[in-house]
Amino acid sequence: MYTLALLKFLHGQTVIFPVMDTVTVLTMVVYLFDFDGTLVDSHQAVEKALRLAIERTMPAVIESDLYDEYYTALFLFIKGKLTYRHLGVIHELVAQGTIHEYYRLMPRFIQDLPHARRVIRTLRKAGRTVISFSGEHTYPGGKVIFLKKTNWYDEFDMVITFRSTRDMLQKFQAVRELYPEDPIVWVDDSPGRFTYITDENTLLVQKASPYKHDVALLFERENFIKIKSLREILDIDERLTEFFEGGD
Repeated sequence: MYTLALLKFLHGQTVIFPVMDTVTVLTMVVYLFDFDGTLVDSHQAVEKALRLAIERTMPAVIESDLYDEYYTALFLFIKGKLTYRHLGVIHELVAQGTIHEYYRLMPRFIQDLPHARRVIRTLRKAGRTVISFSGEHTYPGGKVIFLKKTNWYDEFDMVITFRSTRDMLQKFQAVRELYPEDPIVWVDDSPGRFTYITDENTLLVQKASPYKHDVALLFERENFIKIKSLREILDIDERLTEFFEGGD
């Protein structure tokens, strides 16, 4: 409803501010945060946990010619990209408890990205609704397990996971129906997800990542911003406050 005026304001353009109930709108700004790559760095953790899981459950494989095949199969399974060629290996990894061991070990190596918890806590303290909104792991319930074991679960007002693009869009629509008139700020390091979103009252914020590529067409959209540091979310929130207070 207010997105065009808001984005002009965020980019320093002259704006005629709409009349609105400041208190109601400010407390109902909704933030959606992806987890892996946005709030935490799990990239290095994957490699460490994969190797340790194989080493502890199938030690003989580590020094054999089979290691690369087993590592690749487990990696593809974790990423949800398993091919028919590796099904036999995965069955063996399941039988040996390797996959279970990976999910047990992985949270130990996940590290918070700079300022992540401070940003989330500051937003919630200011009365914002903060939702964890991220893709589910191949292992059922894996994302919630990681959130709890890294002490992130209780940092959010709500935790939502999705398994596919279609599921993501349905869950996003559910959030929109829950907050029909309120601005949503979606922060994610995977900009490809934003290409499916047409909601004009949602500010799409790409968290820069060395592991993800930009999507050129997003830079042509008025409701898209790319940030380098999570601290910039607090700057955006301050600008939101100024905007809803009439730009004083």
